[in-house]
Amino acid sequence: MHFRAASILVLVAATSSACGSGGGGARSAPVTTDTPTPFAASSASAPEGFTAAECAASVDGKPATLKLVVPDGFSSQSVDPSDHSPDGECTWDDPDDRFFSVQVGQTKSLAAERDELEEFEDIGGDDSVEDVTYDTPAELFGGLEGERLTWWSYSDGSPADCVEVQANGIRLYWRSPDDLDQRLDDFDMTLDSVELVRS
Repeated sequence: MHFRAASILVLVAATSSACGSGGGGARSAPVTTDTPTPFAASSASAPEGFTAAECAASVDGKPATLKLVVPDGFSSQSVDPSDHSPDGECTWDDPDDRFFSVQVGQTKSLAAERDELEEFEDIGGDDSVEDVTYDTPAELFGGLEGERLTWWSYSDGSPADCVEVQANGIRLYWRSPDDLDQRLDDFDMTLDSVELVRS
């Protein structure tokens, strides 16, 4: 089932995922920051059906922690900042092949991701991309505004709906196989829980 990006709230890109990487849609000025700054979550408590999680990071060379909640059933795949970047990236997935990741210290605009995705839009077959939409400013997490990118992808025989958001140097990415009912309420709950604190 395809979702249309205009009707959803869009979470951090994993370039090896079934959704690929990139971006496309209406042209808007990108919104990025070089250095993440601490902020509080929009919601302070973990709702039923979610588990508290953390991602170790580094901000200006000092330790920091990105705190959030993930849906029950998601298991951590990477929590070591050295696995992916000096600033921190953490990933989770579940038995239904849903995937979620966060990055701290991301300075590349999602507009650049959009431009890469456009190269594959509507080509048909493997690596095809459809329904690419890019929006900014978009209200995201912690009362912050940033960028939102959504698309549908068919890669390695796996169709998937993808959503990616970025603000304050923090990027969140969510992928769901398109044969599943969308669980965008889960994504919204996760977004509301995101906060960055000094360790």
